[in-house]
Amino acid sequence: MDITKARRLVKLSKEGREVLVTLWDDKISTCVVEDEKQYCESCQGDEAICSDFINYLKEKGYEATEVALGELGDEESLPKFLEERAAATSEEE
Repeated sequence: MDITKARRLVKLSKEGREVLVTLWDDKISTCVVEDEKQYCESCQGDEAICSDFINYLKEKGYEATEVALGELGDEESLPKFLEERAAATSEEE
């Protein structure tokens, strides 16, 4: 997915764990980064469900930072990050 097509991006953090929540047109994706591990999931959802999930995490003690989508350049996009990470992992093996 092209990050420029995202409608909303929120970074939540708590005790060394980060959760990136991205809202697309009809999908929500989450990426969790903790202890140098990362996993991502996505599901069907809308803005109301996305907001409910973000509020749920806030209630669990996460601090949220809304990222203005214009702030992200191509070099900072999630797809680019995942591409670079996969390349680095392949080189290590």
